[in-house]
Amino acid sequence: MALTPEERLTLFEHLDELRKRLFVCLLAATVGVLVAALFNSFMFEALLYPLRQVANLPESATKITTFSPAEPFMVSLKVWVVGGLILAAPIIIYELWAFLAPAFSANEKKYFYPIVLATTALFFMGVALAYFLVLPKGLAFLLTFSAGFFNVQLRASDYFTFMALFILAFGVVFELPVVLVLLAKLGVVDDKWLRKNRRWAIVALALAAAIITPSQDAFSMLAMFIPLYVLYEVSIVLARFVQPKREAGAVVEDSPGDDDDSASPAPA
Repeated sequence: MALTPEERLTLFEHLDELRKRLFVCLLAATVGVLVAALFNSFMFEALLYPLRQVANLPESATKITTFSPAEPFMVSLKVWVVGGLILAAPIIIYELWAFLAPAFSANEKKYFYPIVLATTALFFMGVALAYFLVLPKGLAFLLTFSAGFFNVQLRASDYFTFMALFILAFGVVFELPVVLVLLAKLGVVDDKWLRKNRRWAIVALALAAAIITPSQDAFSMLAMFIPLYVLYEVSIVLARFVQPKREAGAVVEDSPGDDDDSASPAPA
């Protein structure tokens, strides 16, 4: 069916709004990259912090090496981009939800700012968990495993790319509760559906952990999978609280049928 002029205008308006919000996100990310580049030394010192928390680290692993003239710059550029995305995350998250907000009803729009705040908080919680807990423990396990049989060395492109992407990935996966709770609030899923499909969710989360982690080692995938599964279980609990009216309505609708069933045998 052909679109009417009004529908075309509405579509163009949405596309124009998407363009504007993507431009704001790109601008915020660019500013973040410039800030990360300005504090280049701090960025690298921060990424070396988890490594320095590893006890009994082989001496060969304490020095980051490069193997090409362009590697220092290319690695720095990757670190700046990831750092810029993390710094710009609050603005990117706000623009994303602002673009989706017109799809919500007037009653649902009152949750806009709490959702934005929760999404931003969860993102930085994931970043903090990866940086202060998972990475130090993970590096201690990976770099000291059978260290007596290996000359452990760290290449700059591998180490800094792994660190930056791992931290960013943790921030992203911590958005899972917001997505599932929002779907529950909109009536797309509910806590019963989430519990019923838990086994399929575990498979999907395991695949996601394998894809999202920047390396394919078992520890990294397990370190990503466990928080994802915990967040899934938390989402089930939260989904139960955001859908009380719908569940109450279902009970009310079922009640007359129950009364009819209980009353029907009496005349017989």
